[in-house]
Amino acid sequence: MSIALNVYHRLPRVSRSAVASLRGYYLNWWRYDNQTDRLVDEILERDFWSERQWEDWQSERTGHLLERAATRVPHYRRLWSERRRAGDRASWSYLENWPILEKETVRANSPDFVADDLNRSKMFHDHTSGTTGTSLDLWLTKDTVKHWYALFEARSRRWYGLTRRDRWAILGGQLVAPVKQKRPPFWVWNAGLNQLYLSSYHLAPDLIPAYLDALVRYRIRYILGYPSAIYPLAQAALKLKRKDVSLDVVITNAEPLYEHQRHSISEAFGCPVRETYGMAEIVAAASECEHGSLHQWPDTGIIETGPAEGDEPADLICTGLVNADMPLIRYRVGDSGKLSTAKCKCGRTLP
Repeated sequence: MSIALNVYHRLPRVSRSAVASLRGYYLNWWRYDNQTDRLVDEILERDFWSERQWEDWQSERTGHLLERAATRVPHYRRLWSERRRAGDRASWSYLENWPILEKETVRANSPDFVADDLNRSKMFHDHTSGTTGTSLDLWLTKDTVKHWYALFEARSRRWYGLTRRDRWAILGGQLVAPVKQKRPPFWVWNAGLNQLYLSSYHLAPDLIPAYLDALVRYRIRYILGYPSAIYPLAQAALKLKRKDVSLDVVITNAEPLYEHQRHSISEAFGCPVRETYGMAEIVAAASECEHGSLHQWPDTGIIETGPAEGDEPADLICTGLVNADMPLIRYRVGDSGKLSTAKCKCGRTLP
């Protein structure tokens, strides 16, 4: 445990919420400004673009990304220099000419993937476990952070009738309360993000009723979190016949959502359950519409699939289009899946 976290856990409970709120206001400054609503409107308009519009948009964005990566990013510049010395005259302007990038390569030297015309000390630094438990360091400019959270606002909130100004809860992996704590609160109120951060480490059967009480007391409209963490809350609410815990929607992330989880969560909280997909590297994302389709976000990244046998899921190979300052090109994210060509009844043209 870090010294800072140890000091935080020794604070009075009210002070923990104050610290969380200060962090929240800092994150709010990075994520949103007076241009956010305009960006959100533009994103929602793109939801109904034609296939040709999407092809043109992705082509232009990809061209810029590949040129910047090959000329300004040390790892890629070195890669192409070595290929040229070996007599390889393939053009870096075509995505298929780029090798597949493994997570271990990024993990081993993350700064090597940041464009050399930027100062990392002035960028947002995210240290994450990644999608498969492998630690990664990531850097983003303020414009990139704002763009990403506008995408999230549009397709992980607005689709469900919500905005960032609504009161919400998250069940996540931050140690907001000491693991050994046996009495509530097992949460902090983050005023900077209108967020009730619920600990996922204290979901014992005898403690869950306190979580349900907190959802009511803080007037929470929706929960975002791991299905495996939200599911026990739902089971307890059903068992206790709690009719007072009513939500507008539950949004799941980070894990697959199984049908038995969806059914129990929906019944317990009287609302739809929507699945999302994504990762901290911001190279791919998807969200579920009202018709149950998981729609890819083409403006987040290009998704290719590796070889697979028969109808089996294949490795997802992704090229991020949001962060051109730490570009991850043909990056094997560590997940597998299948891409669909089906058209959805919702009318959105997102794959």
